[in-house]
Amino acid sequence: MCLTAEMLALFLNLLDPTRVSTESGQITVHATEGDVIWTRQGTQWCTDAPGSGR
Repeated sequence: MCLTAEMLALFLNLLDPTRVSTESGQITVHATEGDVIWTRQGTQWCTDAPGSGR
């Protein structure tokens, strides 16, 4: 699943900031079922987390 930077920012603003870590080109959401890693791919942010395509 991929999102624009704007859509990812909207999603992240809904989360508790303590559940989000950032590094250059990577954002990690520390979810209950495990970490979800978003990586920058061109102008979009993508994850291959299970169930993200639903």
